Amino acid sequence: MAVSYFIYVMDKENTDFNLEKFNNDIKQRFPKVDISVKDNEDCRYNICWEDYEDEYEFELWMLKDRSVFMINYFNSKNRIYDYAEFIKWLRSYFSYEREVLLCDEGYSKTLVLTEGEEIEGILEILE
Repeated sequence: MAVSYFIYVMDKENTDFNLEKFNNDIKQRFPKVDISVKDNEDCRYNICWEDYEDEYEFELWMLKDRSVFMINYFNSKNRIYDYAEFIKWLRSYFSYEREVLLCDEGYSKTLVLTEGEEIEGILEILE
């Protein structure tokens, strides 16, 4: 299994991503999440959500233009299934009119994340 997975919003102008709502929701779902923002111009990925607790561990980065999300690390007791659920949950923050892809770090496996995407399709990419 690849270490990092990417979620690409094919529209480079991802202006409808509601960062405030996402931050509130991720804090509700993962109460110990730490959010850090990097204003450095050299950083391509400028927001990071990290959670390293007993039940879940993950690191999620967002590209400045909000078109790419990198899940740099994910672990849990039921890792593969929980990871797929996390990806499906993240996909729900983008309009279903937008094409959104899941891709492994080697770009060898991709999946178009459509509305109602089944966990099984995501699991195939992760395995």
